[in-house]
Amino acid sequence: MTTSGSTPTGILSVAPEGPVVAIVGRPNVGKSTLFNRLTGTRQAITDDRPGVTRDRIRGAAEWGGHRFTLVDTGGYVPRGDGIEGQVRQQAEKALEESDLVLLVCDAIEGVEAADRDVAHLLRRRGVRCLLVVNKVDHPDPYRYDMGEFFGLGLGDPHPVSGATGRRSGDLLQAIVSEFDEPASPGSDPPPEAVRVVLAGRPNVGKSTLINRLCGERISIVHAEPGTTRDSTDVTVLRGGRRFVLVDTAGIRRRARVHDPVEYFSTLRASHSLERSDVVVVLLDAVEGTTAQDARLMSRVMELGRGMVVAVNKWDLVAGSERADIDAYLDGMRRRHPFLQHYPILTLSAMTGRRAAACLDTSAAVAGRARARVPTPRLNRWLREVTRRLAPGGAGEVRILYAAQTGVSPPSFVLFSNHPDRISPSYRRFVENNLRESIDLVGTPVRIHWRSRRPGRTPERKGAGPG
Repeated sequence: MTTSGSTPTGILSVAPEGPVVAIVGRPNVGKSTLFNRLTGTRQAITDDRPGVTRDRIRGAAEWGGHRFTLVDTGGYVPRGDGIEGQVRQQAEKALEESDLVLLVCDAIEGVEAADRDVAHLLRRRGVRCLLVVNKVDHPDPYRYDMGEFFGLGLGDPHPVSGATGRRSGDLLQAIVSEFDEPASPGSDPPPEAVRVVLAGRPNVGKSTLINRLCGERISIVHAEPGTTRDSTDVTVLRGGRRFVLVDTAGIRRRARVHDPVEYFSTLRASHSLERSDVVVVLLDAVEGTTAQDARLMSRVMELGRGMVVAVNKWDLVAGSERADIDAYLDGMRRRHPFLQHYPILTLSAMTGRRAAACLDTSAAVAGRARARVPTPRLNRWLREVTRRLAPGGAGEVRILYAAQTGVSPPSFVLFSNHPDRISPSYRRFVENNLRESIDLVGTPVRIHWRSRRPGRTPERKGAGPG
């Protein structure tokens, strides 16, 4: 058991690839727009209202053969409590980890007191810094007064438009000029990472769990629902395996979402599900499983992603004996029979108890989802299953051949002389037996039934009918 504030044993944070460039500045100067422009993504949510970005958002950028990690931060407010104070702490953490800082100002509003405060902080800390003046959207540079920005004492300003991309290439060149020459190719590539997305309703403890697994405050934790807005990625190492952990905003039904920022937060979270290897669906042990939880789990299975169900806040449930856990999980599987094929964990993100099991179980699920079954083994299984229970039809219906056609999720094709006459109950029987024989716990399975006349095997590339 880990103590509060510590990292589960065996988990180490991994340094990002290449130099780290942090984007800082007061609220609403266009930091997230610039981040999206320089990374060539729409990863960070942008809105005219200040304070939309809260957590540190990481993205990969490349220019002239240089790869570096760009970090977007929330608006820096020198004084403030609550969420504003936590946003400031996130920005300061980004400063500590960065090799270069971009201080972003607003060309239209000019220099404000908050800009001077941030510039003073950067000078005092002696960090390498480039001064970026954003929102230079008009092609005529003389429309903007750059003179006052020299007073910040951070060197020549670099005008740019994050919205239109104007002069973004000049900025990227200035950034990479601060680095050493790019490393020569030939080094061994890092091992393939398992992309694990933490998903669930608002306030079930996703940010607390990712902070626990990383051993540092990656995401802001607050009692206010909807604190997390952007999807936050961080890479960790455990047992020689690399994991990319993704903290997402709480997912609610879109029909109940009216705020544009919350809408895009939910949309980003849904896109994160599509890009995952495994989704850890976090539930609240106190509140139990809700209809929204069931919809989320169904969505994960529809997408063909691996799934681990994690019941968080187990420290708040009275019973902690093995019998209590088994009774709780049995009740969940009775209410939701589809969970028979998926691992369910109980844990406490707050105390760290069993938190690391999320990673170990996700790695096992990802391995099963990517595995290929040799065709001879698959057809030995098929003969055994049909010998145990025939498809029916007084021997008229036969299953002739099986082959695997894909992974993530595992996909198979079964050929029959009359696939249309195979009942749904027999198809479920075949799928359940396939899962037991090959160990496909935690991953959806796709079985496609195809017609084939007896005496013919499926055509293979480069060969005629066999």
